[in-house]
Amino acid sequence: MIIYVDVVFIVNIIIDFILLMSVSVILTRNAKLKRILLGSIFGGGTTFLLFIKINWILLTILKIIFGLVMIVITFGFRNLKYTVNNLYYLLTTSFMIGGVMYLLKNKVLYNYVGLVLLFLIVVYLYVKQLKKYHINYSNYYKVQIFINNNKYILTGFLDTGNKLSDPYKHRPVIVIDKKIKCKLNNIIYVPYKSLNNTSVLKCVKTDKVIINNHLFKNYLVGFSKDKIQIDGVDCILHSKMKGDLNA
Repeated sequence: MIIYVDVVFIVNIIIDFILLMSVSVILTRNAKLKRILLGSIFGGGTTFLLFIKINWILLTILKIIFGLVMIVITFGFRNLKYTVNNLYYLLTTSFMIGGVMYLLKNKVLYNYVGLVLLFLIVVYLYVKQLKKYHINYSNYYKVQIFINNNKYILTGFLDTGNKLSDPYKHRPVIVIDKKIKCKLNNIIYVPYKSLNNTSVLKCVKTDKVIINNHLFKNYLVGFSKDKIQIDGVDCILHSKMKGDLNA
């Protein structure tokens, strides 16, 4: 049987791209297409493993290492939990889809194009079903925040417990992780209570906020003094948004 290395390499890139895109959709990571493509190209490099005689244990270890590097290239490294979670879903999706493809291979005749199309269909059905029942991430949203004509694309979590508003005009406050850097002009100080103390939060007025094509105006953004302890989340959305987002 003749194996065309260049064709196998391209097919691997396409399959890795679909897998990384699936992880981004499942976990609402909002990765840029450029980074997904770079991760896919790196993953395509695993093609050379087909031509090396190694035992399955070493092969498995190498695939996990390659998967880890792909994840870091695509989604970056925020912390160990974030990275391991991304890797877990990449490997799980790969194994699940690989198992289905293995079952189908003896029943369906296909060429490379047919393989990619079949793979895409199986991944689509798998991701669609997983998203439907993925309760843990049902409150994650892609958030676009505009401040002083600057645009920030963040991953937000809708927290029904966030009812923070400024006491002057009662504008709802979206709380942003301290790692997000923004130039602060016309600071508004909003008092808040935590479990242990009372303090004030530095806030600025947004030009607008867009979430799932919903436009929100007259919102404030508050900059947390602490790191948000929710996996992969950059900001905590206000409970007032729930009605519009669940409509």
